[in-house]
Amino acid sequence: MSPVEPPAELRERIQDELERNRRWEYRLPLYGAIALLVCAAIVVVRVVFLHV
Repeated sequence: MSPVEPPAELRERIQDELERNRRWEYRLPLYGAIALLVCAAIVVVRVVFLHV
């Protein structure tokens, strides 16, 4: 083991955290689509019911 490499335990924790972050990244497009649908629904309600 060279002095620049982190210990195995630290490498494993870093790898676990990267994997958790990667799983969240896969959900981001879904959350973005939901946000766009909510914004579109607000616009439709304003146009239809408030005649803005």
